[in-house]
Amino acid sequence: MLDTLKPAVIAALADPDVRRALTANLQQALRETLPAALPDVVKAAVLGTQQAADQKRHDPYRTTIHFLAGLIAFCLAVIAGIFNAFPDPPADTGDVVYRMLGGVLAWISIAALAATVCMAVTQILKYMHRKNAGAQDPNPATLVLLMGIPTCFGVVAVAYCVRGGMAVLHGWTELPGLLDALCTLLPF
Repeated sequence: MLDTLKPAVIAALADPDVRRALTANLQQALRETLPAALPDVVKAAVLGTQQAADQKRHDPYRTTIHFLAGLIAFCLAVIAGIFNAFPDPPADTGDVVYRMLGGVLAWISIAALAATVCMAVTQILKYMHRKNAGAQDPNPATLVLLMGIPTCFGVVAVAYCVRGGMAVLHGWTELPGLLDALCTLLPF
């Protein structure tokens, strides 16, 4: 029976009158069922959007993830800037400039690595928090620690910038200590 039914259906669909009838029947069915079904579809879409917004609003890890993503982007921009600061071909710009650029490059790279690791830990914590329906919000100290670790490495890179900037500004041949560089910057 299936062998005879399939060719009959194919032949019927090839007939233009049957196609018009099917199209008209389909349009009529849509006109009848769509107005009744549409409010349920819209209601489900709005409810899904509202649930997603509520989940996003109550995400305790969102600010930490945004901070770390910004820090990673900043570190990568600094790394690209440092590589552009090296003269091509290498010139004798003085040992102090190379030491400053090398120190900044090393510490900002460590900061980027630490931020990447902290971002991965934060994402894992966020995933575990979402899987556990009754999970409590994380301890704020944990989030501060996840943001603070890579920031500390970035502070060391900034210290190299201050020290190197003062050495270049005053023509010194050695990098001064951070305290000496900061005291030299003060106007009094």
